[in-house]
Amino acid sequence: MPVNTWGLEDYLNAKEAWMSTGDYKNRRVFLRKFQSWETAGNQTNPNETFRQAIYSQRMVTLWLSQVKVYDTVRQGYFTTGDLNVNSTFILQGYTPGYTLKDGTVIPEYAGDEVVWNGKIWVVADQLEPVQFGTKIKQVWYASVLRSAQRSGIGTSPGPS
Repeated sequence: MPVNTWGLEDYLNAKEAWMSTGDYKNRRVFLRKFQSWETAGNQTNPNETFRQAIYSQRMVTLWLSQVKVYDTVRQGYFTTGDLNVNSTFILQGYTPGYTLKDGTVIPEYAGDEVVWNGKIWVVADQLEPVQFGTKIKQVWYASVLRSAQRSGIGTSPGPS
């Protein structure tokens, strides 16, 4: 008599089917995980120092949707956009209470970044984790990534 219980491959097939209905595609991206701040510049003059974030970077697989909200300039150059993302790990957004893996709390704004399609995407919104499956306890973390490519030297609003 056949047993009607799901195996791991059944859950993986169901996950793939569920993700494809939401128009998600698995993409290999660079994850830049925030580590700490460092002070750079002229150390002898405090007015000429600045802080920059230190990241550890690795390739990961994320499930990305299409860019849902975007903005362009006159020539059609992409400047700003949002997209939904699902991951099997937590992407920490910019928050005044960023917590490192060792439990250290960074009491100021810091966050993770995703490099995809030539753009830097930051975590803009984090949604409630979703448990997928009843036996393997797979958890999906749904987030919204935002890219803002409004670069300029300060005399213009960005690319024209």
